[in-house]
Amino acid sequence: MATKMVTSIGKGEDAGELGKSLVCEVKEKLGGVDPGFAMLYASSRLDLEKLLKAVRKELGGTPLIGCTTAGEFTETDVLKESVALSIVSASDDYQFHVAVATGLKENPEACVQKVVNAIPSPPEDYAHRSALLLHDGLAGKGEEAVLSAVSILGPKVNFAGGSAADDLAFKQTYVFCNDEITTDSVALCVIDSKKPVAIGVKHGHLPVTGQLTVTKAVDNVLYEVNGQPAWEVWKREMAQEAKTIGIDVEKLSDDSEVGQFLIRYELGLTTGSEYKVRVPLSKNEDGSLNFACTIPEGAGFCIMKSPEEAQIASAEQAAKYAQEQMGDNKTAGVFVFDCVCRGIILGDKFFRGVDAIKKVVGDVSLIGFETYGEICRRPGQMSGLHNTTTVVMLLPA
Repeated sequence: MATKMVTSIGKGEDAGELGKSLVCEVKEKLGGVDPGFAMLYASSRLDLEKLLKAVRKELGGTPLIGCTTAGEFTETDVLKESVALSIVSASDDYQFHVAVATGLKENPEACVQKVVNAIPSPPEDYAHRSALLLHDGLAGKGEEAVLSAVSILGPKVNFAGGSAADDLAFKQTYVFCNDEITTDSVALCVIDSKKPVAIGVKHGHLPVTGQLTVTKAVDNVLYEVNGQPAWEVWKREMAQEAKTIGIDVEKLSDDSEVGQFLIRYELGLTTGSEYKVRVPLSKNEDGSLNFACTIPEGAGFCIMKSPEEAQIASAEQAAKYAQEQMGDNKTAGVFVFDCVCRGIILGDKFFRGVDAIKKVVGDVSLIGFETYGEICRRPGQMSGLHNTTTVVMLLPA
């Protein structure tokens, strides 16, 4: 029997009842086939313990990972403050192994190593190994987590994933693995399969400024650009561009207004002919800027912008990159990792990016969430941690 993926999504005041109803829905769609793996995305505003307890009770020992989010979607709906659940059916073509570890902030490599150590070696009759990786989106160690995973898992393991979010509160994000709810953590689902998964990635940003240089940065805090306070550089360089959409940089007062400005004009690290986009989340009183991951001192970058149509087009292109790798294989399901920044840029048009992906992959099950960072590891593509980027993973049937 071909591998099957099904999804459900919904909202409700009682997290336990909501979790139970979503599992009942996916079980009905599976039609009596046993579940092999579960992915769970949930708004941080819900009772997470109650939700996970209900889902696990209904699913039993099915391997599960997931996280809190800033928006959830499936092939049927794009929602906020909801729960989205996907199930991949058990089959002879796949084995799923999950693990989680804490301590990401203090030692990313040790944290990832602990997770990988809990995963068994690949069976001989499964030729392909890939992975889904989720991590605390506010730990500030997303890039280090990805680089550590690349180093430990090896160059043949391709993977996708995302940074957990918390509905733009920027206070605390959570990662799920089986019965555990953790923070400062990394969760991993390693997929051993007889057919290779396909992964595509693309952002829709273009440089606005000339080349700038990070002259002072510590971890995920950018202090100086070209020897000047980072916030002052952002205001000066983007003042004219911001005016075209009605933003006066000298009148930005509260944190919300500043955040909306920063999310529209992000940092693009120069990597050959491409850019890795990094989102400034907020500013500090000393004019420094806080990012979701480490900003390397001495790095060259441009400040970027992205028109709405480019955001939709890049989502479609990410799906096309993945679809091209599928060959004659049919798709069982789609995992999408899409930045919350894209949601802010598109606003109530965010669904158009999801529709663009659906246009490429066809009538198949799809699950995704709005992240604080997107992960892609595949040779020949923009590997690493990204922002305002779409990552699409296709699971062969």
